Amino acid sequence: MTRFFSAILISIGVLSAQSADSIPRTSQGKPDFSGYWNIPYFPNMASGKEETIPYTEAGRAAYINHDAKDDPTSNCWFPGVPRIMQSPYPSQWVQTPDQLVMLFEYMHTFRSIPLNGRPHPPNMEPAFMGDSTGHWEGDALVIDTAGLKGPPWTWLDTAGHQHSDALHVIEKLRRTPTSIAYEYTVDDPQMYAQPWTLQRTLTPLKMTPGLPELLEYSCDENNRDLKHLISTKPALGNGK
Repeated sequence: MTRFFSAILISIGVLSAQSADSIPRTSQGKPDFSGYWNIPYFPNMASGKEETIPYTEAGRAAYINHDAKDDPTSNCWFPGVPRIMQSPYPSQWVQTPDQLVMLFEYMHTFRSIPLNGRPHPPNMEPAFMGDSTGHWEGDALVIDTAGLKGPPWTWLDTAGHQHSDALHVIEKLRRTPTSIAYEYTVDDPQMYAQPWTLQRTLTPLKMTPGLPELLEYSCDENNRDLKHLISTKPALGNGK
């Protein structure tokens, strides 16, 4: 091997090492997810590819027969997981060696995720946001969420994709120098014949002069939507 090519290979190795080490890290050496993040809004998880969703018969029927006026968030109910991670509002993340806390502007709610991989409570009552537990796989943070309420309490997205109380969500987060690569898998054998995985990118929040990082969001205050909601179902007997 010539000296020229040796120099090139050494340079590539140095650049790769620098790239791997350029992500923000905590004092414990873990990737640091702390900060204010924009959550990309995806009202429809199918993103125009409805034919790719691995429905079961029950899942397809639940989606086809849903009515937009029944959207649970219209009642100011917490959106659940993964829908909270598709809301069009920013979030503040606070990371300690033992915990990742996500503070959401949307509905002024939060997720508190232990990072020790502890098991889910065996007798947990189903909850809007379920129970989340995290563990590290190298530099990837994996979050496992179960114990989520089924219908009619939460939907997967604004478009009305449904889930059952068997829903299990697995999220994988990887820190890059400038963003968070976010992957999540919907695992619900009652509604989907196989797990359904999607990817998103979270970007840093750009501050707006004169405003705080997160605004107060009170869903209940002056909620006048309910009486104005219109059914998307066709009228009975119209032949459709």
